[in-house]
Amino acid sequence: MIQCWCSLSWSGKLIVAPWPTVKCFTTRLWCAVFSGLSKAEMNRVNTFLQRNVLDELRTYRTDLPQEEIPTRWYNLLADMPRTFPSYREIETGKEVRSLPETYTRTASQLEFSEERWIPVPDDVLTAYVHCGRPTPLIRAHHLEKFLGTPARIYYKCEDLPPTGTFKMNTAIPQAFWAMKEGYKRTIFAGSVRTRTKFAHAFAAKLFSLKPTIFMTRADCAQNSDQVFLLRSMFEADLYESPTTRTEIGRKLLREDPNDRGSRAITQREVVEETKQSEDGVTVSSSFLNHVLMTQTVIGLEVKKQLDLIGEEPNVLVASVGAGSHLFGLIAPFVEDVVKKRLEVRFLGAESETSSKLTDGTYDYAPPGQTAEGAMDDLLVKTYRLSWETLPVPIKAVGIQTQTTAPLLSLLRHMGLVDTRVYPRDEKAIFEAARIFLQTEGRLLAPESAYAVRAIIDEALEAKKTGREAAMVVSVSGTSFLDFEEKKGYGSPA
Repeated sequence: MIQCWCSLSWSGKLIVAPWPTVKCFTTRLWCAVFSGLSKAEMNRVNTFLQRNVLDELRTYRTDLPQEEIPTRWYNLLADMPRTFPSYREIETGKEVRSLPETYTRTASQLEFSEERWIPVPDDVLTAYVHCGRPTPLIRAHHLEKFLGTPARIYYKCEDLPPTGTFKMNTAIPQAFWAMKEGYKRTIFAGSVRTRTKFAHAFAAKLFSLKPTIFMTRADCAQNSDQVFLLRSMFEADLYESPTTRTEIGRKLLREDPNDRGSRAITQREVVEETKQSEDGVTVSSSFLNHVLMTQTVIGLEVKKQLDLIGEEPNVLVASVGAGSHLFGLIAPFVEDVVKKRLEVRFLGAESETSSKLTDGTYDYAPPGQTAEGAMDDLLVKTYRLSWETLPVPIKAVGIQTQTTAPLLSLLRHMGLVDTRVYPRDEKAIFEAARIFLQTEGRLLAPESAYAVRAIIDEALEAKKTGREAAMVVSVSGTSFLDFEEKKGYGSPA
């Protein structure tokens, strides 16, 4: 049941009515009490409300009640019109349809499952609700007015979980699987410029696990507040990479005692730590099928919310790094698009420094180029860029990956995903972030600011043509702990 309020003027009298449905007794009672209308006038009011119910609903945020939370994840592999390419062993080329033993057994079993619907465990559902699911879908009226567009813009609030990020959607089940399989620790790589580490640390604590994090020495030096939060408040085992705890770390430090680390090194240390540990298991933030599947709670909720207000989306937008955010939003709509029951564009926002889906090659990625260090012993078919040197980091470093999730890559290869690419100076991105803050009051992560930029550009194009369209963008990453990264949003002096 949607809870909302209706206020309107009728024959010079103010009517204020809370209504779950137009015809409900509560509505008629409130209207009669507060307006003193005659029976004939009340009938006219009800007729008016019935004719205008959708317009009124679209004025407000759309919340699903807790009992409407998705109880199953959607597994797109079951409905893919093309076969998903298996992973392959590097040495033999043999097809592999499982994950390395550094992941949980559950993750490995789900990676290539062809079951359409995967039940969400009760403990995970409870944790989802605890963390704010279902999240609201909000009509961006102020942004629409600012842009002067006929487009109807909605944003899915994936910035509301305790850690401010959609990554909670996958961190929670992965921690649960680890707990159920008898592990005591979750092991992962973190970055000072992404919120993933907070999501995994909190999820571990929800299931009485110890979070173990590897972060580069450069990142740790850059933000002592985050180090304090992780070590002293989450009580995580935080290791500054490269570390003397692993062989790869000791080797690098012998070669250069001042080595400040890199994302690739942290990933390799996570793999080594997991392999030599009996009580720890690797958890992932993106890229792999089981991770993408857990993110479908986003799109499943959006689909219900749009149905409730009688909307059919014309554009669905999210930023693209490894791709789990965009995938989670669009996956529940893919079958409808493939079978031509729905016309909707799936749009990914990329940086020109890492425009894999736009400029990359679709092929099996060589070892070391995937977003998962534990996958370096396997070949994975994905869109990838051939970097001779690492690009200069941008503010939205979370989307600055060399490869994109294999399943999202396949959708792109099938022609189902479009892209918009933005310059490395990020000026247009910062402008979009400022506009969204000033119109909708949300201070977003730089990665989500790319998606907001893309939907603004879509809305401005609709303005030029006079085309009405329903557009949905999924936003994430409101975290004042990361305020340093947002200083670039400020307007030039």
